[in-house]
Amino acid sequence: MKAIERKEWEKNSRQNRIIEFAKEIFDDYGYDGATMDMIAKKAGYTKRNLYLYFKDKNEIFFAVTLIALNELNIRLNKVYSDSLSGHKNVIGISKTFFQYFMDSRKSFERIISFDLKHFYCSGTKEPQESEEFAYKAQEMHKKNLGLLLKAIECGIQDKSICTDISPKQLLLIIWGQNLGIIHTISVRFDSLGAMYNLTAPMIFTNYLLMINNCLQCEINRDQSIELLDNK
Repeated sequence: MKAIERKEWEKNSRQNRIIEFAKEIFDDYGYDGATMDMIAKKAGYTKRNLYLYFKDKNEIFFAVTLIALNELNIRLNKVYSDSLSGHKNVIGISKTFFQYFMDSRKSFERIISFDLKHFYCSGTKEPQESEEFAYKAQEMHKKNLGLLLKAIECGIQDKSICTDISPKQLLLIIWGQNLGIIHTISVRFDSLGAMYNLTAPMIFTNYLLMINNCLQCEINRDQSIELLDNK
């Protein structure tokens, strides 16, 4: 191994070690509660040495979140099928979001945090390739949302989804609903049974039934405007 290659390998190995321990810190304290001091101590580095590999807490958070986004992407690609109707793919993708949450709650909560606080929407300054982890996390999140958009576009084309609003508008609505119901379940997870006599799967199943029915009923702009005007 050449000296330059070895140096890069050592850097990547140390970054991966830091990411591994940072994940534990973010799991235990969340984004807001985690500090560079905590991460450095957990990983066995001084805070000064930590800055040799990551410029700030945000960059470490992006690196940790990228793992979750990659895991989710693998699941989404497995469930998406060109042989299914767009409507069935939308439902399948939504179920996959929820199942990933149930299997890896902390990881999905990081995706929610990333989407709400760090995702760069169109019209804002996006991270550059030089901002390695922010850029990769941004691109992977786009890919995951892109699969949902593709399912919606196919559904409108094959008429399994009835609407005259644009695919991107419907994407925003469905993604917002998916994120919202999972976040609601997450913050009330331990009290769902006692307070509501429900389980997380029961709530999400009822939610999917609503989405399923809505996608098969025609949605148009005139009806939406009328609903708003009647408030």
